[in-house]
Amino acid sequence: MLIPTDSVGLLTTSHILEVVFPALGEALTNLTSEDCLVHVIPQSAEPRWIIVGDPRKALPILRSWRPWNLKSRLRWSAVLFAASIEMLPRLPGVSNSRAWIESSYWRQGLPEFSEDWSVVIHVGSRSYTRKAIVFFVGRDLLVKVVAKVPLSPAAAFAILNEASILDRMNAASYLPKVIFKDSRCGVAAQSWLDGRPVSRGFTAAHLDLLSLLANPGHTTRVSDYQPQVSAQLDELDLPFDRPVLAQALGLLSLDEPLQGFVEHRDFAPWNLKWLPTERLGLLDWEWAVANSLPWQDICRFFYLDDVHFNGPGRVWETLTGNRLLKTYRRRFAIPAHALMALTMHYLLRVLCMDWQSGNVRLAHYTFRQIQLLLDACRRPADSTYT
Repeated sequence: MLIPTDSVGLLTTSHILEVVFPALGEALTNLTSEDCLVHVIPQSAEPRWIIVGDPRKALPILRSWRPWNLKSRLRWSAVLFAASIEMLPRLPGVSNSRAWIESSYWRQGLPEFSEDWSVVIHVGSRSYTRKAIVFFVGRDLLVKVVAKVPLSPAAAFAILNEASILDRMNAASYLPKVIFKDSRCGVAAQSWLDGRPVSRGFTAAHLDLLSLLANPGHTTRVSDYQPQVSAQLDELDLPFDRPVLAQALGLLSLDEPLQGFVEHRDFAPWNLKWLPTERLGLLDWEWAVANSLPWQDICRFFYLDDVHFNGPGRVWETLTGNRLLKTYRRRFAIPAHALMALTMHYLLRVLCMDWQSGNVRLAHYTFRQIQLLLDACRRPADSTYT
């Protein structure tokens, strides 16, 4: 499988199709290639959605997508309407062509593969872990398989890491099941987690889901992670005040046993679904780690909400005052004096990740939150979270 390595050049539809549908040999290609209609919904100058075949069969996937920006939601409503009345090819901006689709790779990897399946491809945003998500939809309009294909070398590691985590947690009912894994190419396929999109806001269902991620009998310490975070800070040429970062790093010296957790690392509304059981399901485990600290996914949820939806920036006050989070702390015996260390660990690690991935805006936001947390550290303890 060909993985693009040029992070600067634009991806084209033909290149993506070549990556997603690799040929396994001339003999197989002659038997398994098919001339298909291809419809492309672009974003900027690159494909965002690629629909192979009848756009109506893509509706289950397109309807599951929920843009958060109001303007984007209005545009997406037009896409859904056009697809439902067989007018998507005529929608302004949509390009239409034909392409030879080579299915031999998927026929070999997926025992249940059927020539009746339709294909919808979502092309991820430009990043060093860019990937394509391939949805295989049956004639009955049910999603049969969801596959992830790397569009960058780093994405292959993330995809295989997700498959490993999902295999480890195979007994859980709130996440997908691994169907197929190709370690050589960094490709994995999983079951479709059926459900409704989730709105913003932290509820008791969120708390219940996070509680399921506790590792029974496993404890960990913030101080165990201090050397790793320190090394990451030293490796990067960060434009931030080093004395401030050194002071923040000092908070990670807390040497006290805490309940260990599986950490999802991207616990956000767009990775959650309301399952038919009215419980929450969790998607996209690519950066998950099997053994980590408590509180990290909670920080992820609240800090992402603040930065992406123009919040007031007072995340620490929200974290320490939220009634449900107090329940979480009591449930797992997390003392109040550990909260700053746990929160600072999250912020320092994310600062490195944001800067490494080239997201300058998020890195500056995170550094500002580090400064605010240090300011809070200098103030007398607030009785609302003690």
